[in-house]
Amino acid sequence: MTSAARQRGIAILTAVGLAALVAALAAWIAWRQGLWFRQLENQMDQAEAMGVVRASINLARLTLKDDARLNQVDHMLEPWNIPIPAIPVENGRTGGRVLEQNGFFNLNNLVSDAGQANEVEITAARKLFTSLSLSPDLVNALADWEDADSDARSPGGAEDNQYLQATPPYRAANQRLTDLGSLNRVAGFTPDVINTLRPFVTVLPIQTAVNVNFASAEVLAAVVPGLSVTQAQSVVAKRAGSYFATTTDFINALPDAAKPTVVAADLAVQSTYFINEIDAHFGRVSLRYAALLERRTTDIPRIVWLRRE
Repeated sequence: MTSAARQRGIAILTAVGLAALVAALAAWIAWRQGLWFRQLENQMDQAEAMGVVRASINLARLTLKDDARLNQVDHMLEPWNIPIPAIPVENGRTGGRVLEQNGFFNLNNLVSDAGQANEVEITAARKLFTSLSLSPDLVNALADWEDADSDARSPGGAEDNQYLQATPPYRAANQRLTDLGSLNRVAGFTPDVINTLRPFVTVLPIQTAVNVNFASAEVLAAVVPGLSVTQAQSVVAKRAGSYFATTTDFINALPDAAKPTVVAADLAVQSTYFINEIDAHFGRVSLRYAALLERRTTDIPRIVWLRRE
């Protein structure tokens, strides 16, 4: 092969190599540009979804504010208690619901603001756990987790000496729970136990009364010492399609033997805490948020916490 022929061959190979390199570079640039556009679209969808989440929370806050201005009784027939199914909005869809919280048993009632054990509430919690076929000894473990001292209650209590033997070791919180998820660090509270409790309990930042218009028969039986679950079911049936306008109406609906055991301060017909759940879907982005709302006056409720579920 002549020198000229070899040079032509090398030139052809070089041209083919350069063409392949340019084609690969162009494909990479196109891929990167497509990825950048998808990331930009996702960011825009994320921003739109978050905007709808914030708007939904503010709508719930305004609704609860107006509700408090118009009446002092909260019950299951309230308009805000109706879930909003996913409805189309521009470029997506959204829905949500407001969940009343004072109808549940507040696990943070087990201790006072000063961190001292509240024996009345601890007894009520034991009654609730027993009705749910859970060991009442678990309540002692929870009280130890929340109270300020280092003395383990018996039976079933647990303080630092037990938690420090875990892997990795940790200490008892010695303060109230922050949410139901915190229960998984308390001795004896397995996922099955927590799932059994979930329909009946809540975690609120302060001690709260039970709204008798929302409470289940199990919760009512727990907070009224002389009331059985079966009797409580009959009381719950009396509010079907209606509600108790006052705590006196509720007490009058109790069996005579249970009436003297009622502690009126533990009961209410107005709620102060609500969880607002929102689902928002835009493009490839799906968000689910929950916000705990505190309503203490006719002012707009404050957001205690906001978290992504």
